[in-house]
Amino acid sequence: MIKPYKILIFILLTFSLLGLLGFVFPKEGVEIGTIVLSFPSPESVFTTEEDQTIDIEQTLATLKQQTDISRMRSLADSLLFYREFISQNTARFYFPNDNYLFFDKLFARLEKAKTASRSLHILHYGDSQIEMDRISSIFRQYLQEKFEGEGAGVVPPIQTIPTFTVRQSYSGALSRYVVYGDTSQPRASHRRYGLLANFAQLNGSASITVGSSNYRQAQEKTKQFSRLALIIGNNAAGFSVACQSKEYAVKEAQKGVKVMTWDFNTPVSQVSLRMTGKAEIYGVSLEGKSGITVDNIPLRGCSGTIFTRIDSLVLKQCYEQMNVCMIILQFGGNMMPQINSQKAIDRYMESITRQINYLQRLNPSAPVLFIGPSDMSKRVNGKMQTYPYLSELNDALKATVLKNNAAYWDMFHVMGGENAMLAWVKHVPAWAGSDYIHFTEAGANQIATTLSDAFMVYYQFYALRKMANPELIERFLRQNQK
Repeated sequence: MIKPYKILIFILLTFSLLGLLGFVFPKEGVEIGTIVLSFPSPESVFTTEEDQTIDIEQTLATLKQQTDISRMRSLADSLLFYREFISQNTARFYFPNDNYLFFDKLFARLEKAKTASRSLHILHYGDSQIEMDRISSIFRQYLQEKFEGEGAGVVPPIQTIPTFTVRQSYSGALSRYVVYGDTSQPRASHRRYGLLANFAQLNGSASITVGSSNYRQAQEKTKQFSRLALIIGNNAAGFSVACQSKEYAVKEAQKGVKVMTWDFNTPVSQVSLRMTGKAEIYGVSLEGKSGITVDNIPLRGCSGTIFTRIDSLVLKQCYEQMNVCMIILQFGGNMMPQINSQKAIDRYMESITRQINYLQRLNPSAPVLFIGPSDMSKRVNGKMQTYPYLSELNDALKATVLKNNAAYWDMFHVMGGENAMLAWVKHVPAWAGSDYIHFTEAGANQIATTLSDAFMVYYQFYALRKMANPELIERFLRQNQK
């Protein structure tokens, strides 16, 4: 039997040897072929993580205060506020050539939406950070309160990820196909995936039920809708669909995209569609008869490089028939495990360029806004810290997006920049999960509110400029650049 003091001596000797190895082992590691061996130093092992010096409460409170123009009492005060915001505020949008007029045509369309005969749609594509209608829901509520509208927008015919805004179910002869995700995901034999990057193939009879959620955090404007739209394509002869007492019957086979609508005399909170025949079902839209809605389109595991794999004619027709006025892309985080060099960043930028140009070509009247990745942390040399190359990726995305005539919102720096994720995880209540990657619902709400406040600042600046002398405003703003 081994005596206790011998076990103690063995443990002490082991720690001593490990400590000695830590002292002499090169900090940069030892390369063996393509593998780099590293060993933590005694300092990194015995030193506790320093508390994050970023005060995220104060950071976001300051951003909130800086987007509050209600305290402006004169035109001069307002112009000073806007000049500082668009040139210095962390939550500002970055525009090609610093063109603060970038969203003006969009704002003009939004103002007319409340008297239009159909809704405007803003498509919010993103990775798993926007699942469950996170971020999109608050942005939608802001816009619907200002420009009117109702409903949660377009949802897939088969919903595999629950949201806190819409509840839905289906039954019958529907098969789901997606263009994103790993190879275990079902792929179609063609590229007609539609505007949601997934569709359901109808072969026979099926039903879809959609309605507002009872979740307590669901935004008020999404709890009812006055119009339902079904987006289909490539239907065979004899396709029919009914909702309440109104039925559509298509006698002949048709290529391309077709949108069928049902208007309700009073807003409803749930409806069912009954379909028979053969067709590709691209989506179901819960919306108002006018105003605006924001479509939440989460693409789990996607890095935003799949749009060029979707049939251009189908995608173009979807955008046109659904009155899409803006496209938001929120990607980058899923690339981080693959980014280990500047060359990897450059390859990703080439793909992002192709995606932006593709979407702009298909819908030239809709501005593209790219929301960059959040801060993300992993253990490096024994300590949790920002992913290597994340800051460089964020900078490269900003430069690439602006070069391709799209706008950029820097979520990485809005959070607080490098190592901010540590503070978001430690916050009470937690604003990010224990994976140091995803926001909690509370954290997503913070990001969504900051984004929405910033967007409304630019709209309010647009409204002010319509009433003032644009040349004087331009001269005043450019004084900041001298």
